[in-house]
Amino acid sequence: MDKRLSVLILALAGIFLLSSCKNDDDDELVGNWVRVSDLDGKPRSNASAFVVNGKGYLTGGYDGEYYYNDLWSYNPDANSWTQKADFPGVKRSSAVGFATTSYGYVGTGYDGLNKLSDFYKYDPSSNSWAQIADFPGTGRYAALAFGVGSKGFVGTGYDGSELKDFYKYDEATSSWSSIVSLGGSKRRDGAAFVINGIAYVGFGTNNNSLVADFWAFDPSAETWTRKADTSNDDDTQNRASTAAFSANGLGYVSTGSVSGVTSSTWEYNPSTDDWTERSAFEGSSRESACAFSFGTYGYVLTGNSGSSYFDDIWVLHPNETQNDDD
Repeated sequence: MDKRLSVLILALAGIFLLSSCKNDDDDELVGNWVRVSDLDGKPRSNASAFVVNGKGYLTGGYDGEYYYNDLWSYNPDANSWTQKADFPGVKRSSAVGFATTSYGYVGTGYDGLNKLSDFYKYDPSSNSWAQIADFPGTGRYAALAFGVGSKGFVGTGYDGSELKDFYKYDEATSSWSSIVSLGGSKRRDGAAFVINGIAYVGFGTNNNSLVADFWAFDPSAETWTRKADTSNDDDTQNRASTAAFSANGLGYVSTGSVSGVTSSTWEYNPSTDDWTERSAFEGSSRESACAFSFGTYGYVLTGNSGSSYFDDIWVLHPNETQNDDD
C-alpha cells in the first residue's frame, strides 16, 4: 500500500475515533436514580397515588390475580412505609388519585367486572375515609386526575371507548361540575402533572395508537392551551401508562409502554415548552407504575412488565450524574 495512503487512512481513523468519543460524551444524560425502601405491601400495577402534607399514599392496584384496597403511607424523611385504613370501596385497579391542600381522593377504576364511578375522600389527620358524591361522568378506568388548591380535576379514560371529557370537584361545596373538555385527542392511560398551579396533560393511546398532543390547563380560567407535541424531539417519547410527576418546577415522565415497556425518562420545561431526555429509570423497564414527588425529588413505584409485578421504589435526583453503584 502507498505510504501516503496509509498515513491518510490512519489520520481519518483517528478523526473518527475522536469524533465518536466526543459524541458519547455529548450523549451522556443527566439524572441519578436511587432505590429506596420497597413497598411493604404486595407487588402490583395500576395503583393510585397522591401526596398530602409531605407524605405519599398508595392504594389499590392489581397483581394479575388479585385486586387490592390496602392503603400505604410513605414518609420520605424516614424512608419508611406505614399501613393505614383500607380504602372502603370495592377493590380496584386503574383508579385515579389526586390531592387538595388537606385531603386525598380516589375514585373510578375497574374491579374485574365493572367500570366504576364511586369516589372517596381520605383525611390523613384522622386516618379515615368518607364517600363523596359519585363522579358525574360515565364509569371508567385509565382516566387521569390532578388537584390544584381546594379543587380536583378528573377526565379522559375508557368507558368502552376513549374519552376526553373533564370534571371539577369543588371541596368547598362538595360538588362536581362539568368543565370544558380537553382540546385534543381522546385518550386512555394518559398522564398529568402540575407546575406552579398549571396542569399539563398528554400521552396515552386512542384507538390503539399513541397520541402526541400535549396541553396546559389553567384552573383559574378553565382554559386549555396546546403546547409543543411530545413527538417533536423523539417519536419514542410518546407513551402510555407512564409515571408522571413534577419536581423543582419541571415535569417528568418515566417508564411506560411504547412498542413494549420502556425505562426512558423525559423532562419538560414549561418556560421553554420543550422536552429533554434524562437518565433512564434504573429499575426494570415497566408500565402502569405510579408516582409522587416531594419538592425537588420524584418517586416512581410499583408497575409491571408482562406477568412480573413490582414493589420496588426509585427516587430521581434530577441534577446529579448517574451513578450505577448507589
